Amino acid sequence: MKTIDVRFDSNMINLLKSMVGKAFEKYKCDLFLYSGRSYRLVGLFVDGLVYKIVNEIEVQDYFGTPEDVANFKLQPAMDSEIQSPFIDGKMIDIPVQSAIVQIRVVNEHQELYYNGEQTYDVWLTRGIIFDLQDGREISFEKSVWFSEIIETNRGYNLLELYSPIEEFTENWDESEGYVGKCTREIRTICEKTN
Repeated sequence: MKTIDVRFDSNMINLLKSMVGKAFEKYKCDLFLYSGRSYRLVGLFVDGLVYKIVNEIEVQDYFGTPEDVANFKLQPAMDSEIQSPFIDGKMIDIPVQSAIVQIRVVNEHQELYYNGEQTYDVWLTRGIIFDLQDGREISFEKSVWFSEIIETNRGYNLLELYSPIEEFTENWDESEGYVGKCTREIRTICEKTN
């Protein structure tokens, strides 16, 4: 069995912990033409500091084949790094102006079985939801495995808008012996977190 874990590591979780209780000033993303989608990069501006969410392609094992897979990461940044990856692309500021009460990290556990034997055990971070003092939520979700798109949503009950886990399980042909299973876990980061 092959195990792959591309969830947020301890450094990324510590960055999120440092944001709780702080002012979420704004985020910066591609100019939305039709929906809340950004390509590869979103900038977060929290209490005078800058962070970037990146979703960039890396070659890795994707259930038996080396594939271009987008990996979702959070990193400290400088304001100058928050630039559109497109030539002549335009990023816009989206004001938030509310304190971060808690942050939910949405992880997925994907399992693949072949003829009843587990062949893959994969963990990944699907997204981050910021719960704000004024009651709103802001979510950044990694799109499908091959896409560098970051889905951005604002509003309420945003976990309900996430891609259903059935998208993974339905991709496998049981008649050929493959069965996929997928579950989600939510890791909540709040001020009481050590």
